Amino acid sequence: MNELVIKRATIFSLILGASLGLLALFPSVIGFSLFAVSFLSSVVVILYMKRNDKHLGIIDNEQGAILGAIIGFFSGIGFFVAFSPMVCILRLIFKEKYYSYAIPDIITEAFWLFVIIVVMVSIIFALTNSAVGMGTAFMLNKIEEKPKDYDVPLDIKIED
Repeated sequence: MNELVIKRATIFSLILGASLGLLALFPSVIGFSLFAVSFLSSVVVILYMKRNDKHLGIIDNEQGAILGAIIGFFSGIGFFVAFSPMVCILRLIFKEKYYSYAIPDIITEAFWLFVIIVVMVSIIFALTNSAVGMGTAFMLNKIEEKPKDYDVPLDIKIED
């Protein structure tokens, strides 16, 4: 897989995670946003990158799993980077009316614990999105037409 593909997937997943984090500020939508970040972000980013083969070519299952894990991790990071400061700002504005999920308290008292929680949750998002990305790559390989001169690369080396 190309380094440029990984950079683009990282940027797209950070944008997707941040937009879902801002959407999650509405308490009625937070469940959908967390579901989308944990299970659907790799599907959305891979399909966006596959659109017109502009950013991504033909990928196999292994590359789909790796790309899904990268997308899942960075969409989780993007979600918390956008969601956490906005929750703190809304807590300052609305005082007791807005439920802050204890984020301002944990940031002021134990920031190191907050960072560990965000990284661990993002790793869990990476694991789930890895499986979903592999499934997406598998389905795309069944659906899309490969060029006639496309040859599947073999990882086997035969030495005589």
